[in-house]
Amino acid sequence: MATGAIGVAVIGAVTAVAVGTGGGSGAAPTYATVAEGAVTATAGAAGNVRSADSRDLAFSTSGTVTKVYVKVGAKVRAGARLARVDQTRALEDVAAARATLAAAEAAESSGTGATGANAAAAAAGRATISLAAYRTTSPSPTPSASPSATKRPSTRPSTPRQTPTSRAPASSRSSGGGTSGGTTSAAQLEARVIQAKNTLTQAERTLAGTVITAPIDGTVLAVNGRAGDTASASSTFITIGDLEELQLQATFSQNDVARIRIGQEAEITLSTDSTKTYAGSVTHVDTNATTSDQLVKYGVMIAFDDVPSTVLIGQSGTVSVTTASATDVLYVPSSAVRTAANGTSTVRVRQGGRTVTRTVKVGVRGDACVEITSGLSKGERVVTSG
Repeated sequence: MATGAIGVAVIGAVTAVAVGTGGGSGAAPTYATVAEGAVTATAGAAGNVRSADSRDLAFSTSGTVTKVYVKVGAKVRAGARLARVDQTRALEDVAAARATLAAAEAAESSGTGATGANAAAAAAGRATISLAAYRTTSPSPTPSASPSATKRPSTRPSTPRQTPTSRAPASSRSSGGGTSGGTTSAAQLEARVIQAKNTLTQAERTLAGTVITAPIDGTVLAVNGRAGDTASASSTFITIGDLEELQLQATFSQNDVARIRIGQEAEITLSTDSTKTYAGSVTHVDTNATTSDQLVKYGVMIAFDDVPSTVLIGQSGTVSVTTASATDVLYVPSSAVRTAANGTSTVRVRQGGRTVTRTVKVGVRGDACVEITSGLSKGERVVTSG
């Protein structure tokens, strides 16, 4: 550059002026003019397109796949059957559980573990056995010439000993207590019904787990098997997603994510065409970080305002989120502002033929410029380097 020449570079609306002298030993200072306009701060990251609501679906019961009802790309409604494993064993278990419950409920309604004639027969049998046992264990008297003297002692005790034995079932039912002579109590009968109901519920749950149904309206994104394959419980077999609402899932550094808020505006650029940008907004910010090579990052979801017709699931792209902005404000290049450890910001200003340091207050710190809220006037020149 010739001696005394002035070079001018325009950065946005900020004019930077470099003044050089041929004899100077150091670099000439560069100046910029305080301008008025808009300042915008952004945070950028890369990511991939995904469904706003995608579900990984699995059988809750392991077995052999007998039917796959859908293919990749199929549109399904909530509740639609997607796939099924063999149900033979599950159906048998449900039938057995229902029969067990019916028997338990019948026994409870009759008030005893045995019903009808069987209950009467059981009670009569127990009375007979009790009486026989009594006769067998009673001491035999000394023979006598008078038959009546020997029979009376043996027959009189039999009457009172039969009575409690034959009435035991009634006493047991009315008290709801324990068992007597093999009779089941009311509490035990009720417990059997409850247990049978629980068994049936579990059997029905297992049967339901042999079928995968769609939890939402959506499109089938993946099918990880076919008829004849063995499916393991809890292993993803089908994935569906809502393609009406697509988002870019990006990962931001911990410094940038501190400035990101749900609802902030963003611009998305897809890798297939870097000349086009699509408007969007932040819909979700992860609260748990992921660490890779000592870099801490957070996932952020950005939804398209209008989903492009050509966008594909998994497609890569970049996003720029507007974290702060100010319009019609004074600003200077970021390089003109120096901030001390205590938070005080200063600039060097050309004033009266010399350069002085001045304290300023700043607002939005943009990507290239900083908003000045006080301390400078429009048109003043500040030092940016040198």
